[in-house]
Amino acid sequence: MTDHTHDVAHKGDPSLDRLLFFSDGVFAIAITLLSIELHVPHGWDGTLAGLVRESWAMLGAFSISFAVIGVLWNAHRRCFLRMTRFTTGVFALNLLVLAGIALMPFVTQLLYVRGPNGEPVFIYLGLVWLIGIAQGLAYGYAAFFADAIRPRQHGMLRLSAFLMQAMMPGLCSSLALLLMGGAPILFTAVIGGVLALLIVFRVVVARRFGTLAA
Repeated sequence: MTDHTHDVAHKGDPSLDRLLFFSDGVFAIAITLLSIELHVPHGWDGTLAGLVRESWAMLGAFSISFAVIGVLWNAHRRCFLRMTRFTTGVFALNLLVLAGIALMPFVTQLLYVRGPNGEPVFIYLGLVWLIGIAQGLAYGYAAFFADAIRPRQHGMLRLSAFLMQAMMPGLCSSLALLLMGGAPILFTAVIGGVLALLIVFRVVVARRFGTLAA
């Protein structure tokens, strides 16, 4: 059966379809490469308990990165399926997103080597935040400047969608790595509080101005 989802969503714009397909390929390759540097720990005693004990930080970093790329891909997919036409601004911002996604296996390897502590964590989180902000800006450009998102929604709904795109990946990965690294409770609680406020804002805006969308 032929899938005409993209044709309907993009109203026959082949450039936008090709950009989405190209982006999907970058996401797929990056999420696959996460496992390349996984290795059996030295001195493993052959037990599951020993494997978890020796590799928990590495497997935790893999899980976080897998989830981050998956969430970013889903948000990217939903955003692009609601775009009606190709624009140069979205194309340029999307290239920044893809550059960051392509670097995810590299920064995840830093966590494999050093664990969820020290400067590698800040390098990792810095990249995740940059990817989220670039993706949020791509959505914001399409929604507010190019008027290329359909159906057109209230400005507050578009603002909440922009904030979710830009901040959610960074906040969630920050919270996960802080918990893994045993960060101070107060700092972790602040990140969790900001995340909760973002979700509440999104839900309140959706109830006040319309239904949730990308």
